[in-house]
Amino acid sequence: MENSPIYMLHDLKHIPDCPLPDGFHFSLLHHKEEGKQWANLVTETGEFPDESQALARFGSELASDLNEAKKRVIFLKTTDGRYAGTASAWFGKWDDETIGRLHWVEIAPAFQGIKLGRPLIIKALKQLKMYHEKAYLKTQPASLAAIHLYLNFGFKPAIHTADEKCAWNHVFTQLHRK
Repeated sequence: MENSPIYMLHDLKHIPDCPLPDGFHFSLLHHKEEGKQWANLVTETGEFPDESQALARFGSELASDLNEAKKRVIFLKTTDGRYAGTASAWFGKWDDETIGRLHWVEIAPAFQGIKLGRPLIIKALKQLKMYHEKAYLKTQPASLAAIHLYLNFGFKPAIHTADEKCAWNHVFTQLHRK
């Protein structure tokens, strides 16, 4: 159950503000070659065992529609140009409708614990709002810290099956919520 997928929805109506700490800024994907930095980030965070697999995924999932990727793949960078994180304000099918998707939210380990996740998520939600009226994300019950953040930002559990209900009950027990 810890790794089974669960989903959350957001209506994108109320997005809080969260300032980015000094020394950081956001930028959008400029060119396909920047996929190497994306691959490095998602490999550092453990999403992929090696950069070649991450780069292949970047190519098939994000760079396959490079015009959209340039509007939707966000990098969090230091003022001296180091890549600290990424998030994608992507899109996907939800109940036969194309809606926004918060996707690939990652902070490099060297930059974790300094309150960068919140502003990165907010930036992605604001980017999603430019193109969509609602958005979803996919996570897993083991990602309690992330789920806690998503709930605080207005995401709601999306429950379609008994297994999803069971997973969400487990999550809420762990988070001491009802």
